[in-house]
Amino acid sequence: MKPMKWTLPMLVVFLFFCCLLPRKAEGHGTDYRILDARPAVAVEFIYSDNQPMRYAEVLVFSPQTDDFEHQNGRTDMNGRFVFYPDAPGKWRIQADDGTGHLERVSIDIAPGADGQAGWGGITDQSHGHDHDHIHNGLPRLWGIILGISIIINLFMGFYLFQSRRA
Repeated sequence: MKPMKWTLPMLVVFLFFCCLLPRKAEGHGTDYRILDARPAVAVEFIYSDNQPMRYAEVLVFSPQTDDFEHQNGRTDMNGRFVFYPDAPGKWRIQADDGTGHLERVSIDIAPGADGQAGWGGITDQSHGHDHDHIHNGLPRLWGIILGISIIINLFMGFYLFQSRRA
């Protein structure tokens, strides 16, 4: 029974030092959907759990300049933002909710048959995200299972510790 005397303090020290190890911070991500492309471009900004990015600040940069925005505004209650491109080319859209979530979109607007921008539609949308990719680490079900497992293991460890003490 003497080796049991140092087991719990060593376990506590080990867990303490494990908590000090650097880890990658995991937060929920952002994404977007293009809702309509003629003649306006409507974009829906969402978090990785499909909740809308409500009232996020949006900046639109035209193909001619990256120095200042062509248009700015906010998403609506459903995370949607609409703009009318006035020239063909690669337009950049950026949505920032002010709490550390930023989504950037590049959309290539094709010239239409009449030469007007936007009427030709979107020829290329560089999406940057895989819709099947999970942005926030583990899926919610695995997080629940992991949490329950940790709680059960803590109780089992406490039970074993108490039974060996008695």
